[in-house]
Amino acid sequence: MTISDLDTATPAQLAPVLLAALQRLGQLGRSGAVALAAIVEDNDTDFDEAASWVGDVADGGLRD
Repeated sequence: MTISDLDTATPAQLAPVLLAALQRLGQLGRSGAVALAAIVEDNDTDFDEAASWVGDVADGGLRD
């Protein structure tokens, strides 16, 4: 998947890419978080919404 595919990706296509990216950021630790923070704009409601959902997943929620 390329960045240009993200706008049309289905949840099933996007989820494994997001998981891999989050796992890699976790491996990178603080430097990964700082790199992400550098490109997230203040008041990015889409990011805030996604971060909330990812937080729910991390807490063990949203399991079918």
